[in-house]
Amino acid sequence: MRRAGVIVAIVATLMLALLPIVEVTAKGGKVAAPTFGTGPSSGEVLAGSVTILVSTTSGLDGASLEIFDGTAWSDVTNITSASSWLYNWDSSSVSDGNYQFRLEGWASGVSTGVTNGANFVVDNTVPSSLAFVTENPDYGDGLAISTRAWYAIPSTGTLSFTWNATDTNLDHATLTDVPTPGSPSNDGPGFLAHRWDWSTGSFPSQGTWDPVLTVYDAAGLSSTETRYIGIDMVGPTVGTPTLSINSDWNNAQNLVFSNLFNGASDSSGSGIAGYEVRDSADTTWTSVGIGGSGTLSLQEGVRTIQFRAVDNVGNRGTSSDYTVKIDHVAPVAGGWLVPELTTALTGTVGITVQASDALSGVDSTLTKIQYGFDSDGVGQTPDITGSWIDVGYGLTSSLSSSIDWSTKQGQFLSLRTVLVDNASNSDNSVTQHFMVFPSLDLSWNSASVDRLVVRAGTEGKVNVTSTLVSNEGYSGSIVVRLQTAPADRNNNVAWTTIETRTLPPGSLSDLQEQMLWTITILNPGEIDIRLTADSSDSISERDEANNDAYMVAQGADQKMVGSVASFSPTLLMTILAGLYFGLQISRPKSE
Repeated sequence: MRRAGVIVAIVATLMLALLPIVEVTAKGGKVAAPTFGTGPSSGEVLAGSVTILVSTTSGLDGASLEIFDGTAWSDVTNITSASSWLYNWDSSSVSDGNYQFRLEGWASGVSTGVTNGANFVVDNTVPSSLAFVTENPDYGDGLAISTRAWYAIPSTGTLSFTWNATDTNLDHATLTDVPTPGSPSNDGPGFLAHRWDWSTGSFPSQGTWDPVLTVYDAAGLSSTETRYIGIDMVGPTVGTPTLSINSDWNNAQNLVFSNLFNGASDSSGSGIAGYEVRDSADTTWTSVGIGGSGTLSLQEGVRTIQFRAVDNVGNRGTSSDYTVKIDHVAPVAGGWLVPELTTALTGTVGITVQASDALSGVDSTLTKIQYGFDSDGVGQTPDITGSWIDVGYGLTSSLSSSIDWSTKQGQFLSLRTVLVDNASNSDNSVTQHFMVFPSLDLSWNSASVDRLVVRAGTEGKVNVTSTLVSNEGYSGSIVVRLQTAPADRNNNVAWTTIETRTLPPGSLSDLQEQMLWTITILNPGEIDIRLTADSSDSISERDEANNDAYMVAQGADQKMVGSVASFSPTLLMTILAGLYFGLQISRPKSE
C-alpha cells in the first residue's frame, strides 16, 4: 500500500509539471501565472545565495515559491511587490542534492497558475581531502617550511606536481607560485590530468617558492593546499677550520682538524649536509660528516690539504686549500772535516760535520756537535770521558782551547752530532773516532852515495852523505843505523847493520843532523843501502813510515873493469848507470 501511495504521488507531481499555466480571472480580467526572471539554469550547480526574480507579475497579489527535493514540494517563501518581487535564497538551507523550484501566482485568493523552474544542483560542500605532491625531491618532503622539498635541477629541467581531491562536482584546479617565467595552465575544466609537468627552460639556479594548489568545484567553491619547494644548484662555502699544525715544517703523522662549520654557509640553499677533505695528491675525497672534524694521514712533502662543504642535494662547493709541509725523516750526517790531531795542538780546534736533510733542511740552531775521548776508537760512547760533552750548536764549531792535547797521545777524539731538522725530527749520528798522533816526526831530508859503481875489494869504498831532520825540536837521543842487503835477495834475507850511531840528546834541537858514512863493497854485485832512524820505534812519531832512506851501489869485478880500460870514464859511467837502473827495476823489493 505504501509503494502504491508513492507511485501515486510521483504521478501527481509529473502531471502538475505538465499542466499548462492556468490563467485566472481576477477583478474582471485574466491574470497570467508568474514566471522566473532569474534563477537556477538547467543543470546548474550552485552554492550560497541564489537570487530569485519573479517576472510576469501583472495583476498578482503575490507568488509562492516552493522547492522540490525529488520527493515532495516544500514551501520556501511568498514573494510580493513589497520585496520588489525579489528573493535571495540561501542554498545552505537544504542539503546538497538535486532540486527544482516552482512559482504559483495568487490574485484575490485565487491561484493564477504554476510555473516550474529548471532542475539544478545544490553543492555547498567545498572540495576536500586535497592531495598535493611535489614529486621526487632530492631532499625534504615539502609539507612544511622546515622540510622544504629541495631540487638540484638544471635550468632546463622539469618539476612535476600531482594532485587529487574529493568533491561530487570537481571542476578544475590551478597551480601558482612556481619558478618563473610564466605559470602553469589550469588543469580542467573538462579533462583533468591531475598533474603538472612544469618546465620553463630557464629555471633559476637557486631560490624558494611556495606552490599553491587551488581546487574548484562547479559551484565555484574552492580549497587550497600549499607546499614548499626550492631549487639549489649552488655549492656551499666551507668554514675556516682549526688545524693541529701550522704552515711551517712539521713531522706530524696526522692532521687533526675541526670547526669546518665555523663560517660555513649555503646561503638560501638546501643547507649543509657535511664536509669533505683530501690531500690534493689523492683522487678521492673523504667525508667527515656534519660535525666538521676529523683526522687525515699525512704524507711527506709540501702538501695541499683541501676542505669543501656538501649541501643536502649533493652540490659541492669550492675547496679551501691549506698548505702543510711534512718531513718524517731526520737529517743524515756525512763526513767530518777535522784537522790533523797531534799533541802539539794549542788553542781552539775547528771542526765541521757535513749533514743534509732532503725536505725541511737542517736546523742549525738546534743541531749540536758533541765530543769525548776514547781509548781504543771502538763503540758509540767515549770511554775515557764516560759521556758526551757539548761543543756548540750548528754544523761548525770549535773544541775548547782548554783541552791539553799534549796528554792525549794515542787517544781518540770521538765526535758525534745531534741532528735536528726544521720539522723537529732528530737523530744522533754514528760516532766517528779520530786518533791523536804525536806531533814529533823524524825523516830523512837527504841521503845519497858519492858513486854508484866501485871496484870490489878493500878499496871499494862508497861514501854516504845524509841529513836527518825533525819537524820540531827534540831533546832526546836517537839511534841511527846504516844497513845493507844484497839487491837480489829474497824475503828471507835480513838487512845487515854496518854501523850504529846514537845521537846524543839535543842533537836535533836545531831540527837537523848531518851525518857522513862509509861502506866498503868487498864483493862484486849490486847492494841496497838503508839508513834507518829509531828502528825500534821507541820514539812516538806522527809518521813512522818516513824513518828509512834507501840507496843503491855496485861492486864491479876487476876483470870486467880491466876489459873496458880503453873506454873513456864518461862512457863507462853511462853504461854502468844503465845497468844500475835495469837492476833496480828487476830486483826483489824485500827489506
